[in-house]
This record gives sequence, structure tokens and C-alpha cells, in this order.
Amino acid sequence: MGKQPTNKNKGNIVGLFLMVLAAVITIIIAFPVTDGVRKYIKDNTKYIAGTYSAADKGFGGNVRATVVVGDNGIENISFEGKSETPDIGGAAIQKLNDKMKANLDTEFDSVSGATITSSGLKHALKKALLKAQGKEVKGERKPQSADIVVIGAGGAGMSAAIEAAQKGATNVVILEKMPITGGNTVRATGGLNASETQYQKRDSIEDSNELFYQDTMKGGKNLNDPELVRTLVENSAAAVDWVNSIGGDLSVVGQFGGASVKRIHRPSDTSAVGPMLVKTLNAKLDELGVPVLLETKATKIFADKDGKITGVEAEDENGVFVINTKAVVLATGGFGANPQMVAKYAPQLEGFITTNHVGATGDGIEMATELGAGLTDIEQIQTHPTVNPDTATMYTEGVRGNGAILVNDDGKRFVNELDTRDVVSAAIMAQPNGESWLVFDTAVRESLSAIEKYINEGIIVEANSIEELAQKTGVNEANLVATMQEYAAMQAVGKDSEFSRKSMEVPLTKPPYFAGKAKPAVHHTMGGVKINKETQVLKEDGSVIPGFFAAGEVVGGVHGANRLGGNAVTDIVVFGRIAGDSANKYVLDNGGNTERTITAQTEDANFVAKDIKTKLKDGSYKGSAKGFGGDIEVTFTVKKGIVNDLEISGPKETTEIGGKAINKIKKGMQKSGKFEVDNVSGASVTSKGITDAINNAKLQ
Repeated sequence: MGKQPTNKNKGNIVGLFLMVLAAVITIIIAFPVTDGVRKYIKDNTKYIAGTYSAADKGFGGNVRATVVVGDNGIENISFEGKSETPDIGGAAIQKLNDKMKANLDTEFDSVSGATITSSGLKHALKKALLKAQGKEVKGERKPQSADIVVIGAGGAGMSAAIEAAQKGATNVVILEKMPITGGNTVRATGGLNASETQYQKRDSIEDSNELFYQDTMKGGKNLNDPELVRTLVENSAAAVDWVNSIGGDLSVVGQFGGASVKRIHRPSDTSAVGPMLVKTLNAKLDELGVPVLLETKATKIFADKDGKITGVEAEDENGVFVINTKAVVLATGGFGANPQMVAKYAPQLEGFITTNHVGATGDGIEMATELGAGLTDIEQIQTHPTVNPDTATMYTEGVRGNGAILVNDDGKRFVNELDTRDVVSAAIMAQPNGESWLVFDTAVRESLSAIEKYINEGIIVEANSIEELAQKTGVNEANLVATMQEYAAMQAVGKDSEFSRKSMEVPLTKPPYFAGKAKPAVHHTMGGVKINKETQVLKEDGSVIPGFFAAGEVVGGVHGANRLGGNAVTDIVVFGRIAGDSANKYVLDNGGNTERTITAQTEDANFVAKDIKTKLKDGSYKGSAKGFGGDIEVTFTVKKGIVNDLEISGPKETTEIGGKAINKIKKGMQKSGKFEVDNVSGASVTSKGITDAINNAKLQ
């Protein structure tokens, strides 16, 4: 056992401590931490190249600081705080951002009158700088990395990611703010326009890239960018072959509005093209192992002092994080579901319903303009002429292409049904009530399986005779009978003497007869970000933003003042593939590909099912209600207040929307333990159907 210290030893220890303390105080007094010392420390702090972001509490909510580090040190510091009061905290943030642009510094004085906001920004900047030094910051997520970040998992984004991976890209990730992939693509009902294809040749259809080009330019009122249109048509046949090569089905060729010949390529079962294409793209992404981060919203794109892309800021359920990257493919779609943005650029469309999914809000356009991207044709917004005014269900142009006609409440035709969308929309709006009836017979129904969805949805009137159809719709009976007889006579001789319709597939004489109410709705935003034929994003002066690419509805210039039906699917596949290829080439020229570091967490990871509680009596229950494509059925048993054996089925719901929504809703109940439906964005009709089915469930 060691000796206890004596009183003498204790005195020596205390004395030594006092001597050391005195020496330290003397050094501090003799050599104070001057501004020069601070500057030396700042100038010699080592930072790691990348983009770093951190948050702290401001006055109205969290404020954020972002630091961009290049090879030679810090290149940019910026602040944001969306919850701060505009006139105080917001003004302070703007003042500090202006100061950083004028004189970059890691230290700054608080803005008078906004001390709480300033303090939050100082703390946020300190955290971001620590992360830039490679140090861990409690409560902050480490930056991740990828060679290519694709923003948006619609048709263009998924095509870009697949093409990049097929060309050798090894570290690609897709960010998607919605809970399911597909965007507006999954809602596409028509097909893909393409010229000089093997399927046209098989059917003896004479077409050419030049004719396709002329039709597209004419349809767009020659406002289109000729170079982009040339790129579209010259790569269209390859787009069909590519979709089919990865498991898709585009083998039936039909007629669509604005096309001089049969050019639109559709699935062989005549179903809607969107669900087929999205299912095909999803399967290929899975095969290639490309991670898709769902419910992950990109909020900002970063660039260095030379304008080169360096990273993306994103937000998911766990908070904000940054992905450092070499290239970004912007594929966020248009802004058709953002009524404020629509009204801003096209005031005449204020109050219109939309065919777009809820995520089409123009986020990508805003992120691009923050980097100085130019916009083109932004005021050009297309309405789709035939949309049900009660459910916003869009009737594919294939219904008209396969023979349907449009009549007004007076029972008369008023337009060439196969004219361009803007012409048909304007003609419908010119009717006394701004609406029309889409009328067809059993021959048209049998030619297009997409019609079954409309019938199952309950938006189609059916009758055994024209007279009965008129009575059920309220249309002038005598006039409707006369109209149908006149149309059959014109079809028999092959000439529409009223409106010069070229394609009259059937005489519309096969009962039963059908009609659906239709009016125009905001459908496609033709304008957007400026690109060149390599899909590089351009500034207003035409200069390229290095590492920045864009494709799909977020882009302007392809469609001009009016998009032809079938050209959107061509657009997303053609330019999506080009964007993926261009991004991969850019990565190869700027350091090369790296190993994948980001993986998408599977739905089952860390999932523990809870008991679903209810106040229902014990027993077996069954209920049904109308979904999107047909009836949804719910069955379950209750024992001691716990739901067991829960089954939700909707065989006629689209696999890529309703099917995924059903699985997500069931898992959400198991996760929360509540017998409540958490609506899935983009699948609101299916979600409501499940809610109604549960409410309708009765004890068996």
C-alpha cells in the first residue's frame, strides 16, 4: 500500500500549482490573442473540399448556414431562414448574404435589431465550419457523396439514371420528394410519338423524321427551339427500341391529334402508357441497383465560385443533409399543380383544375434560377381538352383517336376532335357552359382498354340507344340523333365535310353508347429551364452551368406554344437518356466514377409492427368502396380491441400508384398502431377509397 501524502508534500503540490498558474497568466498578459493571431488561426485552418450545411435556432424557427469549400479553401458562405420575420430576421439574413458576397469571412458582427437571428446564424456557421474540417457535430448529419444526383423520379429522371448506369456510372442516386415514383409520367394515357420506326414499317405507315419535325413545329406555333425538336425526332425511334429493350411494350401504332400520320406507339394491350413505362423503369433501376430515396426533397443546389455544381441539399424525415456531387440532373417536372405559379405566368388560367399530380409545383425551376439558369417559354401552359370536371380524370386522346366525337349540350359537334390541344380546348371553352360531352360506342370501347378505368370510376354514362343517351346526359335529343347519323354517313364516304377530320375510324353505330363530361384543365407547362441539345443547363446569356443538366417538363423550348399529344413521353425518354449520358461523360472528364456510398433503405428495415387498436366490437368485418380504377375491398377481424388479419385489395388500381398506396397505408397502420388512413400523396382517390371501405365495413 502506498504512503499517504504528508502535510509537507501537500504544501509543495499547492505551491507548484500556484507557480504554474502564475506563469500561464503572465504568458496570456504578455502575449494576448490579438486580431493577428486570430487571422493566423483562420488562415491556417484546413478544410475539406465539399458543401457543408448546419442549422441552429433563430427567432421564428431554424436558420441555416452553408459553406462551400473548394481545393483552395472556402469559396462561399450563405445563410437562410424561411421562418424568420421578413422585415427583421429576413432582412438581416439578406444583409449578411450581401456582406459575404462582397467580403467572405467566417466571422461577422450581429445585425442590430436582429440579435437572436444573428446568434442562430453564428452558431449554425460554426457547426458548418466544424463539419468542413471533418469534425463530428452533435445532432448534425454527415455529408454524403455521389457522382450524379438525379432530382426527380418521374420518367425523365429514371431514364437519366438508367442510361447513366448503362454507360458505366457507378455512383448515381435519385431523390424523389413524393412517396412513390412516377410523377406525371404514371398518369400518361396516350403513348410515345416516334418516326421511322420498325413498327410503322411493319404496318406500312409512311413517316419521316422531317414530317415529325414539321408537325411538332407547326403544333408549337414555331415557338419551339428547332435544335431541340431535331434532337427529339431524330432520337424518337431509338427511344421506342430502348423502352422495349428494358422490358417495356410499345408496339401498337395509332393516330393522335396534330400528327399527319399514325405515329403514337402504345402498349399492345391498348392500356395506358404511363403505368407500363413507370413499372418498366422501376424494374430496371432495381436490376441496376440504383438507389431511389423516396420522400426526400431536394431544397437547394450548390455551386462553387466558378459556377460548377458541387452539391445538393435535401430533406427527409430525419432532417436536412447534403450530398456532395459532381453532376446534377434536374428532372423535377413542371408546375401545373402550383396554382399561384400558373396564375403568375398565365393569368387567364387562374382557377382552372389540373390533371397534374400534387408534386408538380415547380421546385426545380426555382432551384435552377437561384443558380442563374435562364428560362424560356415560361408563360406557355397547355390545357388538356378532355378532363372530367368533377374528378379531374383525364380522358386519353386515344378515345378521340379511336373514333369518339365531341358534342355540346345542344347535341352538335363544334370542332375537329383531332385538332391540336389548344384549338380543341378553346373550342370547348367557347361553348355556352364551357363544357362538352365525349361520345363513343362499343367499337371504340373495345379498341381501348383505358376506357374501362373511366367506366369503373363511374364517370361514364351508358345507354342502349342514342335517344336514351341524350335523355341521361340532358343533351338535345333530336340534334344528337341527327349528329350521329350525319357522322356515320360522312365516315362511310371517308370525308368529314363539317370539320375536316382526317381520321374517322368507326361509324359509331355499335350499341351500347357512352358519354363522358369533358372540359379543359391545366395539363402541361411547356416552358422551363433553358438547355442545349446535350441537356446542359444554360444561363440567360447562353453560357453553360458546368455539371448541371436537365430533362423533362422542367425544361422549356421543346414544345413551343403547344405540345402535341404523345410528344411528352418522347421528350422524357429522349432527353432523359441524353441527360444521363451527358452527366456520365462530365463525371468521367472531372475525376471519374467512384464507388456507391448511398443506399436506399428498404421499407422493411427496422420495421416493427404494432397492434392496430380499434373500438369496434369483436368479430369479422368486410367493407368496400369506390377507388380509382374500381372497387376497393377491406376485410379484417377484431379481437379484444385489436385488428387482425387486415387485408386491403384493389385489383383494378394501377400497380404503380394505387397498388403502392395500399401497401403504404397498411404498413402505416401497423407502424402507428392506429386504425386510420394516412393519405398517400399522389394517390388521393385510392386513399379515400380505403377510408370509405373501412367506414363501410360491417360485422359479418
